[in-house]
Amino acid sequence: MDASAPRPRRFNALPATECTARLQLGKVGRVGWNTTDGPLVLPVTYVYRDGQIIFRTSPYGVLSELRNVRQVAFEIDDFDVVSRTGWSVMARGWAKAAVKPDELVALWNEPDPVPWAAGNRPLFIIISPEQVSGREIVG
Repeated sequence: MDASAPRPRRFNALPATECTARLQLGKVGRVGWNTTDGPLVLPVTYVYRDGQIIFRTSPYGVLSELRNVRQVAFEIDDFDVVSRTGWSVMARGWAKAAVKPDELVALWNEPDPVPWAAGNRPLFIIISPEQVSGREIVG
């Protein structure tokens, strides 16, 4: 076999337990939703806690649209371009703002999520996944 020829690759589905484990270990993901101007995907720092994806944002930015219940997709991934391998996990479900006083107290008492972006970001968005799936490409 020619050493410069790419090695054969194959896709494998990741089991649900592996998808959950990768969501728990992740720190940065992308949330996507349909806006009035069309689809939008933005990166966020997040935590995965109690089966939910949680991030903080500004109450005035574009992500604040998610304070009203919306259907969203959330993705995390990791790829190695040299070996041409990697994986991705996709969660689809509903986003909404945290508004219950006891829920907000609990969220503010947790060390994460801490936004990387500067400025005041007191709005907690919670994504409740209905479907979680993942796949990997291996050599």
